Amino acid sequence: MESFTETGQKMNRFIFDTRAKYRIIRHVVLFLFVVFAFTMVLFLRGNGKNLGKALEVTSVNSVFFLGYAYITLFLLIPEFLLKGKVVWFILLFLLIGTALSALKFVVSDEVFYASVAPENFLPGSMKSLRFMLINTKDMTFIVALFCVAKFTKDFIYTEKQRKKLEVQNSEARQRLLQSQLNPHFLFNTINNLYALSLLQPQRTSEIVERVQWILRYIVEQSRHDFVSLADEVALIENYISLEKLRYGKRLKASIIKKGNIAGWKIPPMVLFFLAENCIKHGSSADLGVSWLSVLIESFPNVLNIQVANSKPADTGKSGAENGSGNGLQNLKNRLDILYPENGYSFQIEENKEKFIIRLQLKKSINEMGAKTYR
Repeated sequence: MESFTETGQKMNRFIFDTRAKYRIIRHVVLFLFVVFAFTMVLFLRGNGKNLGKALEVTSVNSVFFLGYAYITLFLLIPEFLLKGKVVWFILLFLLIGTALSALKFVVSDEVFYASVAPENFLPGSMKSLRFMLINTKDMTFIVALFCVAKFTKDFIYTEKQRKKLEVQNSEARQRLLQSQLNPHFLFNTINNLYALSLLQPQRTSEIVERVQWILRYIVEQSRHDFVSLADEVALIENYISLEKLRYGKRLKASIIKKGNIAGWKIPPMVLFFLAENCIKHGSSADLGVSWLSVLIESFPNVLNIQVANSKPADTGKSGAENGSGNGLQNLKNRLDILYPENGYSFQIEENKEKFIIRLQLKKSINEMGAKTYR
């Protein structure tokens, strides 16, 4: 026997699940319910006579009533009303309603009003403009009920999704704080500081300031969904400067910026993670001279980020191993949370000499935007 919780979950899935099979089931159930309700009204008004005829009439007319509702909900409202084309919406709403009424009378052969509202029925006059307008008014009432039900369901669904995203965002930020900063980075920096204090004590204060800046940035900025791209660039510049202490002349790094990056905001720590990933899997395993290249191209509506690194010679590592672990997947999960569908693209490429990560962000949907109304 199902528990109350399991029943509630199934009901919630039936009402809110957007997959095709659930949507089809919902519409079929809705159609059957409307047919049943109108059939019972017509049957009772006929003093309980001729149930088959009542079912036939309401089945035909329900197609037109629901058709008017679907055209209004999924075409007229999103394409005209929500885009501010109110006059066009009203005009098309009335024209389509009148046209469907005329078509309905042709199909049903004046049966519906003769059965349901005999007090309004005049033989031979059912196709008059007056009766088409009366029928349009009746269909408009049904459409209004459908709109209220649709908007109520969408509001509840949107609130559920918003709360779910808030929880996911909070969890993602927690994972970010716990995992993005490689512990080896701190250990190596401390060792480098110790060695530098012995060999070049005059540079110690400079390095300490860079470490403080990085740690402060990670703690403070990681709490935000989006931060300034210029600040992210400053973060990796400080980070690469510290890594050069470790590798010396073995590491060559360049950061190239094209276009105006001042107006861009991106998720925090993205550049840091990509640069750290490249150094970790490229420079740390290479006994020779390795390189890291960061290219940032800003366009009016698109931001392209490319981070590339040299591949260690004779390591036998594949591209999958170069981005091993959950690091890159965690980054994709964060982008999925912060950007709507098609808001970004993430590609990984490699050849014998280098490993490349390309990230493209779209400015027009740089924040969670409204989804297409459907």
